[in-house]
Parts: sequence; structure tokens; C-alpha cells
Amino acid sequence: MSAFAHTSVPVSSGFADGLAAAGVRRLFGMPGGGPNLDMIGAAEQRGIEFVLAHGETAACLMAGAFGLLSGTPGVAIVTRGPGFTSAANGLAQATLDRAPLLLISDRVPAGQRDRTGHQRLDQLAVAAPLTRWTGTLGHRDPARVVAAALAVAAGPPPGAVHLDYDPGVPGDLPPAVPHPEPVDTAALRRATALATDTRRPVVILGAGATPHATALRGILGGGVPVLTTYQALGCVAASGPDAAGLFTNAALERPLLERADLIVGVGLDGVEPMPGPWTYPAPVLLLSDTPVDGAYFGSPEIVLGPPARTLAAVLAATEPDWPAGAGREHRDGQLRRLADGPLDDGLHPVELARAVSEAVGDAQVTVDAGAHMLAVMPFWPATRRHQVLISNGLATMGYALPAAIGAALARPGERVVCLVGDGGLGMTMAELETLARLALPVTVVVFNDAALSLIEIKQRAEQGGPGAVRFDPVDFAGVARAMGMPAATAEDLPGVRAALGRAGGGPFLLDARISPAGYRHVLAVSRG
Repeated sequence: MSAFAHTSVPVSSGFADGLAAAGVRRLFGMPGGGPNLDMIGAAEQRGIEFVLAHGETAACLMAGAFGLLSGTPGVAIVTRGPGFTSAANGLAQATLDRAPLLLISDRVPAGQRDRTGHQRLDQLAVAAPLTRWTGTLGHRDPARVVAAALAVAAGPPPGAVHLDYDPGVPGDLPPAVPHPEPVDTAALRRATALATDTRRPVVILGAGATPHATALRGILGGGVPVLTTYQALGCVAASGPDAAGLFTNAALERPLLERADLIVGVGLDGVEPMPGPWTYPAPVLLLSDTPVDGAYFGSPEIVLGPPARTLAAVLAATEPDWPAGAGREHRDGQLRRLADGPLDDGLHPVELARAVSEAVGDAQVTVDAGAHMLAVMPFWPATRRHQVLISNGLATMGYALPAAIGAALARPGERVVCLVGDGGLGMTMAELETLARLALPVTVVVFNDAALSLIEIKQRAEQGGPGAVRFDPVDFAGVARAMGMPAATAEDLPGVRAALGRAGGGPFLLDARISPAGYRHVLAVSRG
């Protein structure tokens, strides 16, 4: 049969069947016509709604956040060429931040490539280093291919998968998802031998711990301090007696880890910490249900298997004699240091972060990359896994607003708070219209100082001066109103509290005019 005998209609139907069978409820994207619209239409016939974004990266970020919170992989659809290349950052974010994402792009069909150069790229080659797997969705059993691609995206570990849509070719079947690793009994024996009689163990939970949070909570809590990476925040209640705060391999956790005689990483790898040296002399154990590269941590003992089971065995071999509440004492002391910096006449970013936290309670939160995250993350009282979504493996700006839209769709009716700097919001500002159009209960708080403050603090002489790091002031409240959503501006804490009290049940933006002066102290305490 000729390749041209196949049309996009049956393939689109198979695509939609595969989504529906896997429980997918929403698609995100920006269509380019033709095959994209065929797929969107077929999905809508099966009750799968489409969310139109203003950009392809934003669509992927929405889909990844939706997937993390909904329990099914997020799915995004884009067109060939510029649509696909615009989505590249979304693929990288999902893979490095462990978000389940399936991206579908159409392409110049195989039967036309000999004569068509317009928008012709080797999209599979572009996607390969950014994804868990990339292949072609063709006419051979598309429902099965989609189901298998979704399974790869779900992991373990979760990440991005890409399918190039071409109904004129048979297509590729994604690989089978590997079974969770059984316990490596030999490695576990070595680990328990290292742990035997250690007196000051510290546990660090990483992104790979989040699927096991419930089981891990049942094992932790015996007086052993627990640090979490940004991605793992909330796996244990952030205000609990053993919760010692954040781990980024920087200054905040250093006093605690220097006292440790055993460091146990659960679901931890080198994708999240700062890229500095590993200086701690204590033995390191890495417990993971998937193979992990431990090079970042020196020469750790890696134990594969269900993390809750291996952690229980390791902790049973220790003899902890930390003072009661050592984790909380360390955390509270470091928070005091962060908050005790010099204040000026403006709105301090730490004051803003704490005021927002007090106002919104146990809300779902998304946080962008930038200086403001150093004022937010240590203070946020997370109580559940994925309560705080942030890009940490990729650490991309422009994450928080699209992720907030995805989170609000995944948790209907739940208030979502988006904490973003002026630089990050500038990258995704058009998605305020998406937020307004969907009438989602998202409060956007802009830490507005008209600068790339984190970069400005690091800037040295002869590195471009203010022109490299400073913007002209933007009235983000005015922009939000023009996009169709209520907004307010505040320059002090009473103004912040009053504005948040008026947020209501729909979209709302607070343009908080902060002073960047406090960031230098926060950075010094956080990172040294």
C-alpha cells in the first residue's frame, strides 16, 4: 500500500483512543492546522478537552504540572518546525524535573521530504537528548503506541517523551517500561554495615522520593533530621520536629551535614543540587528504585530497590543520639538568619513571602526561578508532596505561571498561588490571558523590582553594568487588567495583606513592588 493511502483521520482516532484508555483528560498546546486539528478534534469527541496556550513551551509546562498532580501524564500538541523547536525547553524541563509529559508534533511527511524543505527538520534528532524516548506515531496501531509512550513518560523515572506524527509511515513502538528494581541485597548488606552504630545520621529526600512519600513518612520521625531538595519539599511536613529544611549543597544545610556521620540520600541524584564540590566526609548511601549516577556525591554506596524498604533497613542499623528536635532547631536557626538581614524602607522579599504564606494557608504553590525563590522556598510550610512546584533540575525561568494553570486544572476549585519574579513573568506574560479566559482560581504574586536580581548580585565590574540586568518598570497590574483579570499594586505589608484579602475566587494578580536590597543577605546566608 502506498504511503499516501494512509490519512491522518484513522491515526488521529487511534491517538485519541490511546489517550482515553490511559485516563488522559486534557491536552495543551498551540495547533498549526491540519493534523494538529485532526488530533484535537478526535480527542474532544472522546471527552478530552483542549487548552489553547500562547506558546509551545508554556503548553508543555502546563501539561507537565497537570501530569504531576493528576496522576496521568500531561500531553501537549504542537506543529512542525517552529512549533516543535519552541517546545524544546518544555521537553528539557519535564525530563530534568521529573514531570510526566508526552509531546506530539506533526512533521513534513516522509513521502514529501525529498522535495519539501520548508520547516523540514530532523525533529527526532533534536528531541533525543531532551527526552526519555522519541519516535514516530504512524499508521501501525497508533492507540498502542500512544499508550506505550504515556507509560514511558510516567516512568519511573517520569520525564518527557516525544512522538512525531506521520500517518504515511508505520511508526515506532516505544520500549517497555522497566520494572522497579528489586532490592540489591549485596549492596544493602554493605549499606547496613556502613550504617551500623552511626550516631548522627541525616536523611536527604530528593525528587525520586516523592512517589514514595507516604511510605517514607511511616519510617521517618525517629529523631533523625531530614533535609529535602526543592522537588521533595512536602514529602515530610516542613514544620515537623525532624524536618531540617532544604538541601541544595550550599550554606543553609552545611552546619547540620558537617555534624553527620552518615548521609542517606533517598531518591537523590545530582540533578538538583548546586554544581559545587561535595565536601562532607561522612559516608554517603543513595537509595533509589531506578539506576542513579552517584558521581556528584563522591563514592557513595548505591542501593537499588524500593526506597521505603531499604531506608527502614539502613535506619534500623543506626543508633541515633541527636538532641531532641535537632532537625527543627537547625531549620529554625537558619530561618532566623535569613530573616534577620538589614531592612530598608521598601518591601523586603522575605516579608512578602511570609505575608503571602500566612494569607493563603495550605494552598497549592508554583515558584519561578530567580532571586525570589531564595526568599520563598525555605519559609514555605509545605505539608504534602508536590504542594510546591518549581523547576529545579533545569531551573528555568518562566515556569511558575504556566505550571499554575496546569495545577489549577488538575485540582479543580483549589486555590493556586503563583510566585514569580518580573523577569520570569515577562517571559510568559501572554499566559495571563489564558488564566483569565479559563477563569481559574490562581493568585499571581509578582516580586517586582525591575531587575534580574540574582544575576545582578553576581555581576562583577566590566560585565555589562545595569544594561545587562535591569529593566524599565512595568505596571504588571495594568497588564493583568488589560488581559481581563483583577489586579492590585502594593508597596508595603499592609498593602499586600489588603490586596490578598480582595483576591476572591478567580484569577488575581498582585504587583508587589519590592526592594531588592534584602536579596544580597538572603543569597549570602543561602549559598555562602
